[in-house]
Amino acid sequence: MIRIIADTAFMGKSGSQFKLKAYDLGNGHLELVGSRVLEWQELDWSPSVLQDHLDMMERYREEFADDIRQKHAAQAARRAKKRVRRLCKAMGANTLLTLTYRANEQDMGRCKADLKEFNRRMLRLIPGFRFVAAFERQERGACHVHLATERFPAELPARNGVKVKSFNVIRAVWRSVTKDREGNIDVQAAKRNSQRTPARIASYIAGYIIKAFQDGELESNRWTKYGDFDVPPGVDLGMFPSAQAMMLGAFALLFDGHRIDVMRFARWQDWFVLYAESPQRICHSLLL
Repeated sequence: MIRIIADTAFMGKSGSQFKLKAYDLGNGHLELVGSRVLEWQELDWSPSVLQDHLDMMERYREEFADDIRQKHAAQAARRAKKRVRRLCKAMGANTLLTLTYRANEQDMGRCKADLKEFNRRMLRLIPGFRFVAAFERQERGACHVHLATERFPAELPARNGVKVKSFNVIRAVWRSVTKDREGNIDVQAAKRNSQRTPARIASYIAGYIIKAFQDGELESNRWTKYGDFDVPPGVDLGMFPSAQAMMLGAFALLFDGHRIDVMRFARWQDWFVLYAESPQRICHSLLL
């Protein structure tokens, strides 16, 4: 890898050291990300050699413009997926809610406006209502919305003040927004001993982000969030002399209550990820 900084060329080569970063997302969720450190060496290039390299890179950008755009889109999709996954975990999402239309609603802008109004009306019923939403198109082109949120109360007040099943109230709210387009909802809450944990819900919602990019949606926002919550900043855990030492450092942060949800070490041994969750404890104290 070569970078040009202030008319000076530098070459980056994979070093032997690794750096490790931890994200304590609360609710018992911990993500650890390790990566090999690049070592940069200044190149003794003359002005003419430097200019030749810049000209070559310009020709490359022109010739492979489509490939570069696809690469940037893939990178943006991965960043969005990571952001959505971590938001779901930080919120402690344990319920999936899908908002659909019986009519073939293909206006994504209108769908997003419907979601905004749905949130406004839901806040009247559940103060502090919050969620992460991913937008998707069905094969026929119809829009629908996948929400990761928190478990609803078993009952909610209806217009007359009488409490009824929350599913019926939420469906009525969505239908009051969609009117003649006949909205409908599907609610899936995590059940005791089920595999639909917050980490799985986060992965499920984040998967729709990649799909939206692959489908070539022109809309700039393929997902959104409502509510007062965010991803805590990561904690740098320092440098490690080898991949083995870095992974041992990652495992040292886990305790008996943690269940490893994802663990990967790249084929080329340049990055490592470990996602763990524990419903019993919150691991904040480990990162102090």
